[in-house]
Amino acid sequence: MITHIHHINFVVADLDKSVSYFQTLLTQSATIEELPQRLVKTARFKVGESLLVLVQPLSNEGVVADILTNKGEGIFLLSFATESIDESLQKLELNNLEKRMGLQQWSICDLADHDKFGAILQLTETPKS
Repeated sequence: MITHIHHINFVVADLDKSVSYFQTLLTQSATIEELPQRLVKTARFKVGESLLVLVQPLSNEGVVADILTNKGEGIFLLSFATESIDESLQKLELNNLEKRMGLQQWSICDLADHDKFGAILQLTETPKS
């Protein structure tokens, strides 16, 4: 079952500049992390139950770099929180989709790439407390 929007990702060309803007707008500090396996650096902000994630490519390679080059800055991913990715995939009658580990041991599964809806759609299951 989908419970809420887990996170929204914005691709940005200059993470420092974007972090400064959102820190002022949201009156909070960002959590900064590098994800070398995904070739990106991120900054996360908590907004209610959801996260706003700024993502800057670390090189000209990778999915995020391609999106920045081809579409420019902006929203590129919308992730829905679910209590169980497996149950959600079963309800959607989607088979053979791969799950992977995300930040903070999140289990993630992409549902559709950015070409279908203008943004990547995915499910995120967080570890049980």
